[in-house]
Amino acid sequence: MSSSSTFTVNMSRDSVVGADPGRERRCWRKGKFTLILAFLQCSFIVLFGVFLRYSPLATGNFPDEMVIIYLNESVTSPSNVPAGDNSSVSSLPGGLAPGGGPVVTPGSLPATEIVYVVNAEKKAQHDSDSRHHIPDNYALYQDIHVMMFVGFGFLMTFLHRYGLGSVGFNFLLAAFCIQWATLTDGFIRRLGYYTKDSGSYYIWVDISTMINSDFAIASALVSFGAVLGKISPLQLVIMGLFEMAIYNVNCLFVYDLLKVDDPGCSLTVHTFGAYYGLTVSRMIYKKDVAKESHKETSVYHSDIFSMLGTLFLWTLYPSFNAGTAVDEGRIRAIVNTYFSLTASCVTAFALTNLVSKDKFNMVHVQNSTIAGGVAVGTCAEMMIQPWGALLIGSVAGTLSVLGFTYMTPLLKKLNIHDTCGIHNLHGMPGVTAGLGSVIAAGVATDWRYGDSLYKVFTVVGRPRNVLAGIQAAGLFTSLFMGIVGGIITGIVLLVPIWDQPRGNEHFDDLQFWTSVDEIPEEKLIDGHYNLAQSKQSIQQYPA
Repeated sequence: MSSSSTFTVNMSRDSVVGADPGRERRCWRKGKFTLILAFLQCSFIVLFGVFLRYSPLATGNFPDEMVIIYLNESVTSPSNVPAGDNSSVSSLPGGLAPGGGPVVTPGSLPATEIVYVVNAEKKAQHDSDSRHHIPDNYALYQDIHVMMFVGFGFLMTFLHRYGLGSVGFNFLLAAFCIQWATLTDGFIRRLGYYTKDSGSYYIWVDISTMINSDFAIASALVSFGAVLGKISPLQLVIMGLFEMAIYNVNCLFVYDLLKVDDPGCSLTVHTFGAYYGLTVSRMIYKKDVAKESHKETSVYHSDIFSMLGTLFLWTLYPSFNAGTAVDEGRIRAIVNTYFSLTASCVTAFALTNLVSKDKFNMVHVQNSTIAGGVAVGTCAEMMIQPWGALLIGSVAGTLSVLGFTYMTPLLKKLNIHDTCGIHNLHGMPGVTAGLGSVIAAGVATDWRYGDSLYKVFTVVGRPRNVLAGIQAAGLFTSLFMGIVGGIITGIVLLVPIWDQPRGNEHFDDLQFWTSVDEIPEEKLIDGHYNLAQSKQSIQQYPA
C-alpha cells in the first residue's frame, strides 16, 4: 500500500465519540425508542380495528341506506332528503313521503344528520366508479408514493455524514405518518359514515384516502428537511405525531370551511410544512449546531445520490399536482406542472451560473429546479395557459436560487437553521403558489372556464373578488397554522426525555446506525471527524 493511500480501522462507537457529552445519556436511553414506537404501533392497530373499514368501492357492496355526517348541515324538511327506491327505506324512521322519499319526523334524527337513500341509478354509478377507481387513481398514487419514499429520501442525502439518517429516518417518518394521518384525517375532517347494520361509525379507506395520506406525509417530510441531522429519531416521531394532527386541522379550515382550490396542496403541504419546520428548527436551536457546521457539507458521491432524488421528484411531480384534480382539471394540472418544471429548471441553471461565478452550484440544481412544481400547485387546474405556467416556473426558480444565495445566510443570523433549505424550495415557492392562485381566481370567468368553473371553484355563485379573497385566506391560514403549530411542537420537543442530539452527535450517522463502523484514520483527530484532513486525503487520490 502506497503512502498516499487511505486505510481504515474498525473502531467502536464509544471510542469514536470520545469525550461525548451525550455518552451517559445513552446508558439510559436504551429501549426507550423501541418501547414508545411499539406502544404507538399497537395503538394504531387497535384504532384501525375499531374505526377503519374498506369503502364501498373496495367491498363491492353499497349499503341500501347510510347516514352521512356533515358539518354545518341539518335536516329541516323532507326536501333535504333525496328520493329513493321504495324497497330500501322500509326500516327508516318516518315512513315514505308521497314522492318516494322518507318523511323525517321531528326528533327522529340528530340535528347534524341526514338520511341518504341509494336508488338503482346511484347503485349503477357506484359500480362504474368502482371499476374505474384503480385506472383513474392507482397510477397517480404510485408516482406520489415513489416521490415520498425515494424522491424525498435521496434528496436529503447530500450531507456526507448523514446519508443513512436521511434515507432511513425519511422511511420511518413516512411509514409512521401514513398510519396516523389516515386516522387524524378521519377523526378531524371526515367524522365518519354510519351503517344501520353495524350500528357503528367508520372511516372508509380506498386509493383516494391513500393519496390523501401521502399528501399529509409530504408536509412532514418537508418539515423534516429543516431539522435534518439535528433531532433524534424519538423527537422525529413525536414531531410527526403532532404535525399530522395540526396538518389535518389546517386542511379542515382551508378545504372544508373556506373551500380553497389547491389541487397540488402547495398551501397545506409546502407552505404549511415549510414554516412549521422552520419554526420547530428555531425553537430547538442550540449553539452546538453551529460548532458542527463542518459536517454540514457534501462530497462528490453524496451530491450524486441527492441528484437522484431530484430527478425522481422532477419527473413525477405532475402526478402529485394532479392527484386530487378531476376530469379536465386533471389534464390541465399535468400540463401546467410539466411546463412550470421545465421553466424552473432552465431558470435555475441560468441563475446559478451567474451567482456562482460561471460555475453550477449543486445545491441550486438539486432544489431550485423543482421549485416550479411547488409554485404552480395551487393553480395547477386553473386555466392559466401554458405561458402562465412557464412564467410561474421562471419566477419560482429565480426566487429559489436567490433564496439559497441571500436568504439562507440571513436566516442563520436569526438562529433559524434550515439544513435542507426548505424555505427556498417549499416556503417561498409555496407562497408564490398562493399569490398566483389569487390572481388566477380573480380573472376566472364563465366564458373562460365553461362548465368546469364550478368543478374548480366549488363555492358557486361568488364574484371573482370573493374567489380571490378565499384563495388569499387559505394562504394566510396555512402560514398561521404552520407557525403556531411549530411553536407548540418545538416547546414539546425541548423536553429532555426525547433525547435531542448534543455536541458532535449532530449531522452524524455514527450516533444512530450500527453499520457505520469504518472510518478513515486520517479523518479522526481526538476522536472527532475533521473536514480539512478529509479534503487533504481526497486530494491525494489521482484524478
